[in-house]
Amino acid sequence: MRSLAVYTEEMDDLQAGIQELKDKLKDFKLDKNSMGILFAHADTDFQELANALQDEFGFPILGASAMSMFTESMGYVTEGISLHVFTADDCTFVAGVTSEMNPDNYKAQIKSTYQRLAEELGEKPKIILTYAVKDAAVGGDEYVNLLDEASGGVPIFGGFSSDNFLFTECRIMVNREVRSAGMGMILIGGNIKPVLKSRFSVETTDLEEVVTEVRGNTVYKLGDRTLVDVVREAGVDLDSDDLLSKFVGSPFLVTYKKANGDEIQVMRHLAAINKADGSGSFLGNIPKGAVVRLAMFGRKDVSKSVSEAIRSAVVDVSNEKDYIYSSAIITSCASRLMTFTNDVMDEAKGYANIIPHDIRFSGMYSFGEFCPMEAQNSNNSHNCFHNTTFTFIVL
Repeated sequence: MRSLAVYTEEMDDLQAGIQELKDKLKDFKLDKNSMGILFAHADTDFQELANALQDEFGFPILGASAMSMFTESMGYVTEGISLHVFTADDCTFVAGVTSEMNPDNYKAQIKSTYQRLAEELGEKPKIILTYAVKDAAVGGDEYVNLLDEASGGVPIFGGFSSDNFLFTECRIMVNREVRSAGMGMILIGGNIKPVLKSRFSVETTDLEEVVTEVRGNTVYKLGDRTLVDVVREAGVDLDSDDLLSKFVGSPFLVTYKKANGDEIQVMRHLAAINKADGSGSFLGNIPKGAVVRLAMFGRKDVSKSVSEAIRSAVVDVSNEKDYIYSSAIITSCASRLMTFTNDVMDEAKGYANIIPHDIRFSGMYSFGEFCPMEAQNSNNSHNCFHNTTFTFIVL
């Protein structure tokens, strides 16, 4: 598989923007099968963009709104359109999207969309690339777990689309279809050996408790006390009107065991509290029996996790002698972006310098990441939903 990632700053005059993308792709020869991964600022007219791209290129394109993007040429950009084109004679790509989803129909929509695409592919896919718009009433894990179950454990990479923290302008697109509450997917079959990495780096505080009462993503008790009592006793002010922003730099490290005994660690952001019953709701699910630790992270932690993820992927790529890797996609948490403030441009360029020069790449800052996580006590990996995490796939 070969790829080329191109970018345009032009998002107001979409015809001019698409012409610029086309000009940058003019010397890139397409093989038998091709696909595109697109990230665009949330203010872009996604329906006009989707139609124009199909009129111009015609191959499957999966796109997501993004508050900010990674590009090869500039490292980090806040506006514009990024199009990453993949092509191969020995790979097959099929793309599809759910209808508009809600808490009543999302389970059936995700499963049926995957099943339809798997039948069209005609084989078990090697990788699922997927972006979605998160419903505030549905835990982030639900999207990943449903797709993991439907596919029988096929590796899943992607995340939730983002906007400028309005949480109302997120969009996804597949070909000509645009959704404000859906999930898009590209299934890839054939000769492909994806390398996937997810990393976070944090320092934990003295707050460490076991979850004893929980329903989905709402934790009621830690040990024999309510979540609110425990967090307050740790000295955290819970009177803020915007807890999600308050806990951007103070997520919770969650450690739990899968049914087979594999120990998994993920990050979780506290999004809301209920002072009446003492509970707290997180962006993702937290199982009963999980150990939670209040964590802290800063610029050095973010940089460390990026370096670890990319360098680990480079080692795996170099160890594969029968496959040539040429492409990478990044999905990184928006909370990590917020830790850099005015230094994010230099930091993103630093990321670009770590990635080998022969690897074409694109990426986005998301409202939650999808990527397998390596178990702490085995060599197994499990599809997971993440917060505060850098995820990286090499194809």
